[in-house]
Amino acid sequence: MFCSCRIFKFCCRQIWKLFRRPGKWVFGALTSYALLTAVILAFCLLIYHSDKVPQNVFTFQGRDLFHLIPKMRKTTTLERSSCKDLTLLRIPDPTIDTLNKSLFCDDAAENRDVVCRWFFNQIGLEEGRSCDRPDDGYGVPKIVYYVIFGPYNFQFWHYVSIMSAKKIIKPWGLYVIGDAHPFGYWWKRAMKDVKGLRFVYREQPPKIANRTVQWKHHLSDLVRLQMLMLNGGIYLDTDMVVVNSLDPIRNHDITMGIIENGNMGNAIILAKRHSPFVKEWYEGYFTFNGSDYFINSLHVPFDMWQKNPGRIHLESDKFYRPNWFEADKLYNKSDFPWQNKYAVHIWTSSNPVPKGPEELKTLNTTIGQIFRYILYDDPALPKIP
Repeated sequence: MFCSCRIFKFCCRQIWKLFRRPGKWVFGALTSYALLTAVILAFCLLIYHSDKVPQNVFTFQGRDLFHLIPKMRKTTTLERSSCKDLTLLRIPDPTIDTLNKSLFCDDAAENRDVVCRWFFNQIGLEEGRSCDRPDDGYGVPKIVYYVIFGPYNFQFWHYVSIMSAKKIIKPWGLYVIGDAHPFGYWWKRAMKDVKGLRFVYREQPPKIANRTVQWKHHLSDLVRLQMLMLNGGIYLDTDMVVVNSLDPIRNHDITMGIIENGNMGNAIILAKRHSPFVKEWYEGYFTFNGSDYFINSLHVPFDMWQKNPGRIHLESDKFYRPNWFEADKLYNKSDFPWQNKYAVHIWTSSNPVPKGPEELKTLNTTIGQIFRYILYDDPALPKIP
């Protein structure tokens, strides 16, 4: 600061000399005003950026002052990672423009749960510190997403899935994202029983990369990647039931599992915020193939893994076993060792999924054990006198 004072004194002497020149009073006054303005601006910049300036910066000479200013420039809005992501995300999905960009791009965004901010913005409340992201030492935050488009009658197994996320993951944020509230008794029960469960409205994309969408599931496939890119976290399908802590796999860039040869499952995904793998996978939707059910959602990530297996952490056995063609181990048998899995995909299509708690009282199968464990902490059949 000693050198800064010398600069100030130097400027004052120059101003005094200008005033002493005969007949130059007006010129001196204007020049003095400009010079003082420049000095004040320079000092303000030094104070504002003082936390970013190395200790030896105050040994500069007067001529070096304006060379320092570009080095002290703060990151602009457009340079922030989340803003770059928004620009990328809108290429196949222009409805990204309906999002409030400031929630993802301001100074606080990188240290906040931006989907939490989005929720508070929608309901018209101040977020305060409610959306701060805790630092627990893991790369993947404990933020859970379900993405559902269209009116959706919430079933008992959907309720069990959300209860498993609450019980096992203990998430900081738990979001159902879609264009219409789910409805039915089990949705009301979920809202009652799961503190912090939030519905976030998201306009349904009418097309992907300007191509017609035949299967609504593809909209969820797209938006789940958007959430993971912007915020990081854990995506779950509503027929995934988490049975063990995911902490051991929360430090990988991305964790998925292979369902069968050629298909990478996307019913459960753990990913860090701004994951390079998720970004490249999403870029595959720039050339969306709407006539093939599997290509963008399952084949693209599988091909990426085959080209570079080190880019993705796989937990195929602990996510997708038993497989869809082994569903009898869930629904007809009771000896499958599900206790050592991270999660179980319950393959609801064409299988006798329990419709309510009453069935669990007598259901002597693997699926009965899993549901009882999530709801009652005990997989065993209840003892009936």
